Parts: sequence; structure tokens; C-alpha cells
Amino acid sequence: MKIRLNEIPENGRDYQFSKESDSALTPFLADLIHENAYKISFFIKPLNTKDFTLDGSLETQTSEQCSRCGEDFQLKISKKLREILIPEQQSERTGKYAKSPLGLAGSDEEEVSVCEYSQQQLDLGEYLHEAIAIEIPFTPYCDSCLGPDKNFYYDEKMSEEAEQTAFQKALKGLKLN
Repeated sequence: MKIRLNEIPENGRDYQFSKESDSALTPFLADLIHENAYKISFFIKPLNTKDFTLDGSLETQTSEQCSRCGEDFQLKISKKLREILIPEQQSERTGKYAKSPLGLAGSDEEEVSVCEYSQQQLDLGEYLHEAIAIEIPFTPYCDSCLGPDKNFYYDEKMSEEAEQTAFQKALKGLKLN
């Protein structure tokens, strides 16, 4: 799904998307959020004839597996969107300033990042896909494996082997030729 930036009025335009009201974004996000609902709202306003600001929020959840206990759980994603949209900059592929076409920099809520667009169109599906993907941790933990302050703490007893069952002892004694 693409947004034509040259059609946005001077005072800006508000956009609202959800799984219930608009299914145009669903194919772009399906590999990340599967059948989960999403709510996306943002406002795009021109800064000048080429540059735009995008401010909004994104809320959804994704099905993940806990990296510690292996249980399936729903990871809630809530992200503030703050971007400056600029025209695509032509640079050498191996140049000193080679970069990703999507400028999704950090997760600081006050941080503004830069995103490039081409042909006066913002590829909204690609942008939102990357915005969600960058919020999914490499090692997700369910709520029961997180501490009270939502941080994972290493337990010294995690490395100790638990007492083996009779079945495990029998398997250990098997010799394969």
C-alpha cells in the first residue's frame, strides 16, 4: 500500500488503520502479527515541497515463544512513530555513507528518525512491517520469566542439571552403532 505524498494538503492528513476497518495492510503484516489485531494511526504533514513529518502510534501483538521456558505467548507491541520523510538519496552501494533505505534508528520515544521515499510515494506496508519487526526482541521472554521490573535476570541454578528421570538415565545408557 502506497501513500501519494504529493496529494497531502499543506495542513496535513490523518490516517487510521485497523484490521477491522481496513484489510489493505493485513497482507504486508501477516508474517509478523499473523491473525492478531492492529491499530495504526498517524499524521503526515509537509515541511516543504519534498520533506514530510510522520507522527503517530502503532499497537498490535505478535505470537512468540519464550526463549527461556519455551511457552507460547502474545508479545504486545506499542510504538510511537516519529519520522522525517525525505526523497531517496542516490549513493554508491559501497560508498562511505551506505545505509539501509529505512531509517528506523532507535527505540527512544523522543528520537526522530529519517525514512526515505521514492517517486513521491511512501510504501506504507514496507515501513510498518519494518517498524513492527524492529520491536520484536531477539530473545523474547514471557511475563513469568521476566522480573518485576520487566527485565530478565540470570538464575545461578539455571545451569545446574536437574535430577534425571529413569527414562533419561536409560536413554543416556544406550549405545548406537
